[in-house]
Amino acid sequence: MKKFFALLSAAVLGNVFAVEYDVKQLTLCEGAAVENGVLVLDGKKAYATIPGTEDVAIAAPGVTFSCAVKPKFDARKGKDGEIMDSYFSKKGAPFTLCRWAGILSARVMDAGTKKYHVERCWALPKAGEWTHLAFVFEPAIDKGNAWIQRIYVNGKLVHEKTAEGLSPAAGKGPVELGKGWGGPWMFTGEMADIVIERKALTAAEAAALSAKSRAGK
Repeated sequence: MKKFFALLSAAVLGNVFAVEYDVKQLTLCEGAAVENGVLVLDGKKAYATIPGTEDVAIAAPGVTFSCAVKPKFDARKGKDGEIMDSYFSKKGAPFTLCRWAGILSARVMDAGTKKYHVERCWALPKAGEWTHLAFVFEPAIDKGNAWIQRIYVNGKLVHEKTAEGLSPAAGKGPVELGKGWGGPWMFTGEMADIVIERKALTAAEAAALSAKSRAGK
């Protein structure tokens, strides 16, 4: 327990306790590195995991994943591995948050069917620039097995949709950064300001995270 809390730095946003993960305490894999306070990934094999996040899942009362990313490349449709970049994923692939060619994509596996529900938008981070991304999953209170999914880019809501009949799979293992399902899903570039909140942040809270990130400075 002490080891887990040693990995965290707390940021208080109004009455919300947001958990920001120190990149120096990530588990670095396959050549991943930390330079100048940011996670650096080569888009080949390098990725990182967040210790103590095995219980993080798409579940009530909701969850938020956010980070600042600085891609090395813009989306290059149909050309080599740069067609896809994964930011957050979970071992066993029950969900992934990524850039797929010309879209941002949130993919959640249904526990029953083992098929993916996909949400997408066209607001992409640009190569060489810090962009703050926040992905929010929240149960729809008035509907059973329905989830509201929101995507924020630099603190602005760019996509919102409710998916009905969805029972998200939990997945095993820690949250992974930059890996996705391997191969072409590997992220090339830098990541920082990594936050996982076990609740659905509001629009104001997502904007506050963006403002305090590298993208907002």
